[in-house]
Amino acid sequence: MEYETSLTDATVRTADQDDTNEIMSLWDGYADTLVDYDERFRIEEGGRVKWEDYFTNSLVNSSRGDILLAQRDEDVIGALEVRVTGGHPVFKFGKHGMVYGHYVHPEYRGEGAGRALLEAAQEWFREKEMPFWRIEVLHGVEEEALYRDIGMKPMEVIYEKELVDDDAR
Repeated sequence: MEYETSLTDATVRTADQDDTNEIMSLWDGYADTLVDYDERFRIEEGGRVKWEDYFTNSLVNSSRGDILLAQRDEDVIGALEVRVTGGHPVFKFGKHGMVYGHYVHPEYRGEGAGRALLEAAQEWFREKEMPFWRIEVLHGVEEEALYRDIGMKPMEVIYEKELVDDDAR
């Protein structure tokens, strides 16, 4: 499926199994970006195979998730995963949408592909009748301004403390 977005010189569409190589290439770039923040994001041995299996067996033709691709001519330039996630056992926090892996190839950043992917994600969630959607981002990334610009607001902050070699209690 192709989505209408503000991007005039490229398209955003739903990925299919034929896109596996392009998706894996973008995923490698996304993982490399994460490693710049924290070494624990380095792909473990066998991780690429697991992710490819997840894509082909859990997202292709799924009612609960998809990969959306931004494409200019023959080049796939960005991607994100959209997923319907469940509710909460205590709070009035029903099913909602989640975006994962929002990534645009560095050569194409600043040209609207990231915004177009988010616009398409929002449409995907509307089609699924989700009441709201979220995206998790690393603290301090420059894309935070884009998320605010499209009307999102920060909701939760996660703090972390490593316990390895921790002398402070």
